[in-house]
Amino acid sequence: MSTNKGTASATTTTKKAAAPTPAKKTAATPPARKTPAKVPAKTAPAKVPARASAARPTSHEVMLARVESVRMNQRTEGHFDCFGRANQGYCDQGHCAYHAECLSVSGLLHSV
Repeated sequence: MSTNKGTASATTTTKKAAAPTPAKKTAATPPARKTPAKVPAKTAPAKVPARASAARPTSHEVMLARVESVRMNQRTEGHFDCFGRANQGYCDQGHCAYHAECLSVSGLLHSV
């Protein structure tokens, strides 16, 4: 019998380091642009009313608005703007369209 006394050759496999693969060239894309935040247009600061906007005008405020309205009408018509100025209930403008109302408003305005 014959025995094979052979030396077993030890084969070692060495792995070769893989060479890095070159990156694929792609079409150059521009970087994403940041859009600037929208800046609100400058506006005038809100006017603060003398009283709350939800509150109703007082009767005195309504009366003063009426007085100014009638006086403006008197000026545009070429008359004296004397509405509500009758002292002690006397007014010599008897032909005025506002004569009766003027006397009553004058009494209220001068009593305040």
